[in-house]
Amino acid sequence: MSIAALYKKYSKTTVYQSFLLALTQSIVALFFIGIDFFFSKGLSIEDFGIWKRLIFVVNLAIPILSFGIAEGYKYYLAKEGKRNQMFANTFSFYLLIAGIYFAVVLAANLIGYFGWVDLKEYYLLSFLLPVAYFAFVINKTLRYAYINDSKVETHTKITLIAFAITSAILLLFYFNFKSLISYYLYIGIILYILIYLLPIFSLIKKEKFILTNRWINKDFFVKVLKQGLPLYLATFIGALTLNTGMLIVNTFEDTQTFAIFSVGALEIPVFAMLSTAFSQKIYPDLVKWMSGGEKEKAKKLWMKTTIQISYITYPLIILLMFFAKDIIYLIYSPKYEESVFLFKTYLLIGIFRNNYYGALITAAGQTKYITYYALMMLGLNAVLSLGLYYFWEISGVVFGTLFATITMQLLQLNHEKLLKAYLYNFLLNFKIFVLIVLILLIYFTK
Repeated sequence: MSIAALYKKYSKTTVYQSFLLALTQSIVALFFIGIDFFFSKGLSIEDFGIWKRLIFVVNLAIPILSFGIAEGYKYYLAKEGKRNQMFANTFSFYLLIAGIYFAVVLAANLIGYFGWVDLKEYYLLSFLLPVAYFAFVINKTLRYAYINDSKVETHTKITLIAFAITSAILLLFYFNFKSLISYYLYIGIILYILIYLLPIFSLIKKEKFILTNRWINKDFFVKVLKQGLPLYLATFIGALTLNTGMLIVNTFEDTQTFAIFSVGALEIPVFAMLSTAFSQKIYPDLVKWMSGGEKEKAKKLWMKTTIQISYITYPLIILLMFFAKDIIYLIYSPKYEESVFLFKTYLLIGIFRNNYYGALITAAGQTKYITYYALMMLGLNAVLSLGLYYFWEISGVVFGTLFATITMQLLQLNHEKLLKAYLYNFLLNFKIFVLIVLILLIYFTK
């Protein structure tokens, strides 16, 4: 068989498609690490902490204002089709939310202009936040559309071209950074917008999505919100959970400590991206099988995918754990030496970044349970992180998140009746077991 024939055959597999999704999302995440790399070298720890706080606010605002629309869209797209109508409705829905967001920002800046409230660095800068929101959510919606249409390769090509253009702009800013250093927050947000915005036009044009209000349908909004709102609550709560440590440190510590914690809390993007990419790719099949009563097929696919992802992520955790100090010094600088231990501990959470552990619950349409588990996770994480912070300061916050993550993933597996299979088919899988032991050995000895 020729190389071209082998490539054609392999390019149709789920692993290849998932790899492409992981590649594009990982590159985007690495782009933000690149921004941190440049900023950490040219800014003081305090100014870098202000930048990290801004990104923290942006990443927290997006799930708050998303209302689960993308998740509802993804579910009904896989279940019913009607791609053009669904995309036009979703686009209009997000445009309306972005407009309201802009109106709120305008009012806040007017209040700031008259001196009634001090917006500090957010004065005027905040006008870019609705644009960042809109670019992100539409980019995400288009990714779901291309996955559902089995056009992942096309999506990858367009995204990578846009990434190359944005990277060139980043380098241009970097070479002129000294003269532009006072505008570093604007530079960062503009780059954030561009990385998500640039692919949108080509992605819409390539697949001939039509944006017209003649397809606007109230029933669409109702059913999408009905499906998506529980997931929205779970996503929003999940975002709070993920950022519980940031909130605690931001509340009780100064800007410099926040910067050190932010660096240590660096989650290497490939873990989340691989997990997201593989779970998104198998999602239509999970919905089909769960809806058709073929639950065992869905369970086997989930387990097989989890093992496949782990064979990639666990060796990466071992490497990153071993070279943790070198990585922090390289990306940031020796100024952030205190972040190394935090970074190594956060890497342990990567053990559970090998799939979406609520996938079968979501695919079955039982999204209210995802919300319940998210609330439990938030409460447990907050209690553990605050309690351990009292004894071990910012290190305790990381351990709180780790223990809460382990507990909630096991509870979701139990709900899906996957706990026994997870123990025997995954944890006691010889290769997986050896990899986990190696991760723990390096963590405790290196």
